[in-house]
Amino acid sequence: MTPPMKLLLALDDGPGARRAVDEAIRIAREKGATLDALFVIDATWDVFTGHDWLSGCNSRIGFLEYMQGLEEKAAAESARAFLELRGDMPGELLTAPGDVVDVVREQAAKGYDLLVLSNPFTRGLEVMRDAVARLTRDAPCDVLLVRADTK
Repeated sequence: MTPPMKLLLALDDGPGARRAVDEAIRIAREKGATLDALFVIDATWDVFTGHDWLSGCNSRIGFLEYMQGLEEKAAAESARAFLELRGDMPGELLTAPGDVVDVVREQAAKGYDLLVLSNPFTRGLEVMRDAVARLTRDAPCDVLLVRADTK
């Protein structure tokens, strides 16, 4: 007997997030799969703001604290919405800090069969980077991109 399929959903708080969640849940139900969801709290804001003379400045520190608060709020809202939609389906809700693409790729390499994410994927600073290209290049498993609703 083959083990059940394992899906990883990279949670996003962007415009395509709901469609990606719906599609991951649909596939997991259809295949009898385990569905884990991962929300990465972007911990690269300090790199984004630079390490120059502003490093000790209260405005930089205030900005980083503000962004941390926004990241935590987005994580809580995404987690709540996912758990509501998932119901009693088997799987875990994972939250981790770090570089969004690196953390998603590392988690996907832990024996998942399919990574599901929205396209565009706009988690944290990925709104300014090409996260989809970075994630799909040398992906450790199959990747399903779910485009944002175009209506």
